[in-house]
Amino acid sequence: MYFWKSLCLLALIIASVQSTQVKKCPKSSARLLEPTEVTISNCPKNKCILKRNTKVDIEMKVVPTRDFNELNNDISGILQNVPLPFPGIYGTSACPNIYDAEGKKAVGCPLKAGETYTYKNSFDILPIYPTVTLEIHCGLGDTKGDAACFQIPARIK
Repeated sequence: MYFWKSLCLLALIIASVQSTQVKKCPKSSARLLEPTEVTISNCPKNKCILKRNTKVDIEMKVVPTRDFNELNNDISGILQNVPLPFPGIYGTSACPNIYDAEGKKAVGCPLKAGETYTYKNSFDILPIYPTVTLEIHCGLGDTKGDAACFQIPARIK
């Protein structure tokens, strides 16, 4: 009996270490994503380390509370409370990056309320980015609001 309890505890610890800790976006009505619903390369639990001249992969679950005909990327870095959009991604359509719940088949837009989707994308950490500590804001939505949104602490080096 003690063995099984120890094994379960170990499994929980391993799962929590591999998850990225995310925070709710302050001005978003989208639900708070669970750490297991977000995967970002080079992102341990406490802080993402984004290295210049590399590519960062992101995957997150999206369960919209209403239908979305279109979905746009709202990905920016927040430095001293000033949002700085990531070039080439901010404001672009997220529809080509929407997959089924398992993340295997591209389904695009529209998105139906209550259904589970997977957003998969990658972006370059450009060599011109300064080496700073900042907050990364990652939102998907339209002019009426977000389907999903989270923020994470990060460091560009």
